[in-house]
Amino acid sequence: MKKLEDIPKNNIFEVPEGYFDKLPGVIQSRVAAKEKQSTIGAYGLALKVALPLLAIGLAVFLIFRENDPQGSPEDLLASVSTEQLSDYLIDTDLSTDELLDNLDLNELDVNALNEEILYEEFDNDLLEEYVDGLELEL
Repeated sequence: MKKLEDIPKNNIFEVPEGYFDKLPGVIQSRVAAKEKQSTIGAYGLALKVALPLLAIGLAVFLIFRENDPQGSPEDLLASVSTEQLSDYLIDTDLSTDELLDNLDLNELDVNALNEEILYEEFDNDLLEEYVDGLELEL
């Protein structure tokens, strides 16, 4: 078996003249080109992702905005006249009990209604007219 010391040491590789003198400049130019490319690439990637997401979000907003009724439920109910509301209730054949069964009032609503009923000041003239109207209907 051969020993490592017995193998001849010949330099089989040749280096071009001035290669190591030019090497740092070549490496620097490649790194600078990569940095420039990666900076543009990062912003480009962000734009490629952000713009479609922004467009989709805007489209969804506009679609839901068109389907969304304008105003709160209280505003919508306030826009319905009392006459229209009473006509609707008469046409639907709902009894007072059915209406009250479908009401979903929390404790705060009940308390507010009770206070309004208890502390509301009635105008005596209006009350007398109402009572007179009831007697005529009977």
